[in-house]
Amino acid sequence: MSGGSMDYLYRKVLYEATFETNTPERIAFRKHLGLVSECLRAIEWNDSGDGDSREEALLLECVGKASIIEAAIEQAKESLAELQAAIARAEGRDE
Repeated sequence: MSGGSMDYLYRKVLYEATFETNTPERIAFRKHLGLVSECLRAIEWNDSGDGDSREEALLLECVGKASIIEAAIEQAKESLAELQAAIARAEGRDE
């Protein structure tokens, strides 16, 4: 599949999020939306089969290492709970 798997959401985030940038906070937020848009583009292109090798680096820059580690730990905990439940079922100890 090529292009547009997310209906080009990255363009909407960047170009349709129009608001006054009259404070430092809004300027910083607009800059952050630019980075979010780049991440969305990379994700969309990779999911569409077009490819973007920058996805991981862009996501790291956008959300930060701590958030990624937190998400990985949460994912591991969920997997562990599923594994423990499967083992219990296999051993006849339904939880």
